[in-house]
Amino acid sequence: MAKPQSFIEELGEVWQLTDYVVACRFDGAGNLAFALGDGSLFIVPVGGQAPLTIQAHSGACLSLCAAPGQGFLSGGDDGRFLAIAVDGNIEQLGHYPGRWIEHVDSHSNGLMACSAGKHLHLIKPDRSSVAIEHASTLGGLSFSPDGRQLSASHYGGVSVHWTLLEDAKPKTLKWAGSHLAVTWSPDARFVLTSMQENCIRGWRLKEPQDLHMSGYGSRVRSWTWLHGGRWLATSAGDCVACWPFKKRSGPMGETPITLACREDGLVSALAGDPMRPLVAVGYEDGMALIAELDESATTERTIMIKPPGNGAVTSMVFAPDGTRLVIGTAEGFVGIMPMA
Repeated sequence: MAKPQSFIEELGEVWQLTDYVVACRFDGAGNLAFALGDGSLFIVPVGGQAPLTIQAHSGACLSLCAAPGQGFLSGGDDGRFLAIAVDGNIEQLGHYPGRWIEHVDSHSNGLMACSAGKHLHLIKPDRSSVAIEHASTLGGLSFSPDGRQLSASHYGGVSVHWTLLEDAKPKTLKWAGSHLAVTWSPDARFVLTSMQENCIRGWRLKEPQDLHMSGYGSRVRSWTWLHGGRWLATSAGDCVACWPFKKRSGPMGETPITLACREDGLVSALAGDPMRPLVAVGYEDGMALIAELDESATTERTIMIKPPGNGAVTSMVFAPDGTRLVIGTAEGFVGIMPMA
């Protein structure tokens, strides 16, 4: 008897790729790319053109983001920081031998950045570059919504650099401990980091005040903004903790809403719908579902779009307009789910 199809197989498109899916990202034009552990990128152009595979790195891809305009930026364990066009053309933006390029980011104003150990490399639209050394290895990078600032997390806090003023001293947000991923709230009021410890640290910028979001049973490995930045959804072991950012004070004094709890599955990846209060949740056993965040609902509404199997869900992302959801797993299964 034939195995019944999942929603993503029945309604969307799926492929079996060659290796572990490190990340999946859309660019501003709606093109899609998957970065793989074997150093290749699988690109799905918008408009129905045939997908193509590009061998980008001699080792593994470690990081992926959209390039300004169209195309993608990738970093690898070969020390190369690359710009990859949708047609497969590769431009080397930087080469830092002996370093892993674990974090990349860009802004629509044309700025691009990567980390190489303790160094932040900022690449300008004319391809000139600035290198900034920090006291310890960088744990994450994030441009501010307007692109005028770039936050770099590291041991002891976050350095917030001005991107258009080379001689300006960075703003330092201090807190003891190892700070990993970093993100700006979509309204630019907050900078947040996930920490090596089981918590999230944050800073309200204009009216300086520290935030501390705790209660996790394990380290926060995935997070995502959803519904226009009204909520921050975070992995919390066997469930998702959603913190409200609707008030001026953000989540201070608030209790998170928990979603998608499973007794037999740990959350491994998240993606937030940019338009609606929906969060896509992937688990270590390969299952993926969509949960609705509704404060007034008496029962939780979820829909499973992929059953367990094909390895842990390693990356998920919504299209910028919310019309598609993409999933990638540790065993190379990838799929695009259309969103009504």
